[in-house]
Amino acid sequence: MTGDKIHSQSGNAGTTGKNPKVFAVNASPRRDKGNTELILNPFLEGMKKAGAEIEMYYIRDLQIQPCREELACMFRPDGRCIHRDDMDTILPRIRDADILVLATPLCFDGVAGPLKILMDRMLPLLQIFIENRDGHCRHQLRDPKSRQLVLVSSCGFWELDNFGSLVAHMQAFAINISAEYSGSLLRPHASSFHGMLVQGAPVQDIPDAARRAGERLVQDGTIAASLLETISRPLVPRDTYIEESNRRYAELIQARQVSTGGPSLSSEGSR
Repeated sequence: MTGDKIHSQSGNAGTTGKNPKVFAVNASPRRDKGNTELILNPFLEGMKKAGAEIEMYYIRDLQIQPCREELACMFRPDGRCIHRDDMDTILPRIRDADILVLATPLCFDGVAGPLKILMDRMLPLLQIFIENRDGHCRHQLRDPKSRQLVLVSSCGFWELDNFGSLVAHMQAFAINISAEYSGSLLRPHASSFHGMLVQGAPVQDIPDAARRAGERLVQDGTIAASLLETISRPLVPRDTYIEESNRRYAELIQARQVSTGGPSLSSEGSR
């Protein structure tokens, strides 16, 4: 699978000429300490610099119950869910947003579980009636609106094609909520990126590209493929990455055996 297919950058402008409202959510269990944030933060900085209004949430801070698939919201005129939780506050912001930014570490070839719950709970954006939309059965939108969707993700494996199923899922999700899929900011072998940033290695072009991608999305409605490729560029040879990763994991295991207060695997910041 090629990088272009993975990134799936769109060519249609959706927000040019105004200051868009952006709803962003980071599903990393490590909140702002994980590798997903290393790409998401400069991306949002670029969007804000270009004039976007940003609302950013960490799913770890939210109380959102799983969808029970009773579909009551789809039958109700107001789309009200049976649950009373933080989605009461979040869903109107999602509905009003011009750009949705969904950020997640890659977890077993897909989104982190809490983000999937949030996506499932976006069902009230739709109503129960079915239509033929572009030659395919879809549920009708409750309040038709032009919006864009962007994926930001980090991965602990070396190859870019590990993101393939995640990107495909996000593209399908975007179609179902009638959003323009505007690109994927993907960072493979993210622990190397994290370590190299800390050490001052020459990798600043990556957050710079994420920042510029945010600016371009707001200014032009698109993200240049060259920026997405820079964000995902290889940092070290694959064999070197495997060797160094396994060495660090062995050290962590040994430290945990010496003391119950030793570091956990999450201290690597892989997400």
